[in-house]
Amino acid sequence: MWLGAGFVLFVSLLAALRLTGHRGWWALPALTPCGAGLGQLLYYAVERRRIRGGGPSLPLIVAMLAAFGAGGWTLLSVAARHGGDASGLFHTGSATPLPPGLRGATRVAADATGYDGQYYRIIAHDPLLGAGSMPYLDNPRLRWRRIGVPAMAWLLAGGQQQWIDRAYAVVEIAFVLLGAFWLGRFAEARGAHAMWGLAFLAVPAAAVSLDRMTIDLPLAALTIGIARAGSPATGGVYAMLAAAPLIRETGLLLTFGWAAIRRDPRAAACAAPALAWWWFVSRHTPADGTVWAAAFPFSGLLERIAAGTGEPETTAWLRKAAALETLATVGIVLALGLAFSLLRRRHGFVETAAILFAVFFAALGRLDIWTSAYATGRTLSPLLVLLGLLAFEPGRRMFAAPLLLVFPRIAFQLITEMRPAARALLE
Repeated sequence: MWLGAGFVLFVSLLAALRLTGHRGWWALPALTPCGAGLGQLLYYAVERRRIRGGGPSLPLIVAMLAAFGAGGWTLLSVAARHGGDASGLFHTGSATPLPPGLRGATRVAADATGYDGQYYRIIAHDPLLGAGSMPYLDNPRLRWRRIGVPAMAWLLAGGQQQWIDRAYAVVEIAFVLLGAFWLGRFAEARGAHAMWGLAFLAVPAAAVSLDRMTIDLPLAALTIGIARAGSPATGGVYAMLAAAPLIRETGLLLTFGWAAIRRDPRAAACAAPALAWWWFVSRHTPADGTVWAAAFPFSGLLERIAAGTGEPETTAWLRKAAALETLATVGIVLALGLAFSLLRRRHGFVETAAILFAVFFAALGRLDIWTSAYATGRTLSPLLVLLGLLAFEPGRRMFAAPLLLVFPRIAFQLITEMRPAARALLE
């Protein structure tokens, strides 16, 4: 029954996303029966556990609710902000050059620059660099190394160009389901309630990826999936360890962290697919001339703090945004500090991975990584997630604080962007 409910959910998502391409707002009710059904399943599961001491998996039902919420948000965004055009989810800049096949099929954003998701969309339409898309990316070698999410979208769409944008959104929502499920299972295993699985939606990578189709959400989900895995590792764990660096290079820290702490050479071998793909990309793309290394540890973060918000606080909204941005910066500093504090403790996989991420980010100096909670929060999400997982342990509640400090700025931005569009849609 639970697999059937999940199947209905994703069929509903695909159908609704297909409809929004033609009809706009009226496709939103397509998920209503599924949402009502999932709510009933949750009620049934809780009641059965209360009365009989058993019942269906709460983490799975919570995960379905999270996926339903993510899908509803995505559909509302498509209908209210992007005129029913799913390509608008990728926030393509008005001045961004596009391949000929996408020029007439792209809804562009109001700003000229756009956001990172626009480049991963191009890759999803040309994953093997065979359609001449390379000149249209800002950094082809960097972007194509991160083939994981675009490749999954291409495979889900069966290579059919007209379905790839929608398939990309479904991939993101599928990882919401997985992330929430794994988080619910992780919480249950530590004596907490499975409803904590819904907290996955508060991870910056999840919120930003659902808003602008970046690749960070799946890596955040895999971070939880790997962290909750037991020993010895199963085939599923090895698959996650192989997939993580294909989604983003920092996923390699999860792979090597697992191999080091578990002394598992097979885990180290899971890096081979990513390394092979990176070699292929290096043979077909120009060199990446970007300077990523910090002049000294934390120089990027310190430069960001010295620069401030960079915006004149002339309105009430900007003053609120600046205050929340400052709060988020405090959260990032606290996250790095807490991660390094783990050096004094006995290490498991979660602690080891958190330290590896903190060391890596301390060495990053490129300023655009640190410029805002939107950029920094999603990039550092694996670290924030790992610290949040530690908060389930006795005496470590403080480790949840960085995530709680970063998320309000992102939520403030999303609500501000969505409110007028939703109001216009309902009127």
